[in-house]
Amino acid sequence: MLHALTGSAGGRLLLLVVLLAVTSVLWLAIRRRDGRFRLARLASDAVLTGEDLGRPLGRRATFVQFSTPTCASCPQVSRTLSTIADHETGVVHVEVPADRRPDLVRRFGVLRTPTVLLLGPEGAVRSRTSGPLARHQAIAALLEHAGSSHAAA
Repeated sequence: MLHALTGSAGGRLLLLVVLLAVTSVLWLAIRRRDGRFRLARLASDAVLTGEDLGRPLGRRATFVQFSTPTCASCPQVSRTLSTIADHETGVVHVEVPADRRPDLVRRFGVLRTPTVLLLGPEGAVRSRTSGPLARHQAIAALLEHAGSSHAAA
C-alpha cells in the first residue's frame, strides 16, 4: 500500500502533506499545554520537604522549578518565578538542577525542562506545568491553588 502511494509524484506529495499535517497537530497539542498549570496526578507521597530542597518551604506556596543547563526557556521562567516570590508574601521559588537530582526527577515524573511544581505550605504538589511560563499564568495558579495574594496584579 505504501509503495503504491509513493510510486508516483502525486502519491509522494500526498504522503508529505499527510505527514506535515500530523506533525503540525502534534506540535500544536504540545505547545497548547506549555505554561498551563494543571492538577497534579501524583501518588499520595508526592510531597517535598524543606530538607529535600535544601531550604524552607513558603508559608503560602513554593514554586519548584526543575531546570537543566541546556534549557532555553529555564532562565526566563526562573526570573518570572523569582520576581513573583520576591513580591508575594509567603511564596518561595526554588530551582532544582535536574541533572543533579535524578531522584526527584524520577519521583515527580519530570520529562522536560522547565517543569514547575506548585507546592502548598505542607509540601504537597497542588499543580504542575512545563515549558515556557508567563507571569499571569503563574499568578493565576498561585491564586487558584494557594489562596489570595496581596500583590497579584
